[in-house]
Amino acid sequence: MTKEDIATIVAKTANIRKGVAENSIDVILNCMKQGLDKDGYVTIRKFGYFQARNKDARMGRNPRTGESAVITARRVATFRPYKPLKQEVNK
Repeated sequence: MTKEDIATIVAKTANIRKGVAENSIDVILNCMKQGLDKDGYVTIRKFGYFQARNKDARMGRNPRTGESAVITARRVATFRPYKPLKQEVNK
């Protein structure tokens, strides 16, 4: 499912124009990005928990050449679904 698919469903469900739904989704996603950047986490009850985590630099390998390379330290976003969502997905 894409963001456009979600916007279409939101527009039909809320009886609003698709453009308004897309803008609303963009605002929500931007708030989530800001939350991850500022606080390091975003919690959506009954859905899951997004967290920004730091990864240390490490040695890796180029799969094409087999040559060793340093993978730089970086920050990544992770998601942990809540138990009811896990159960729904695993039906």
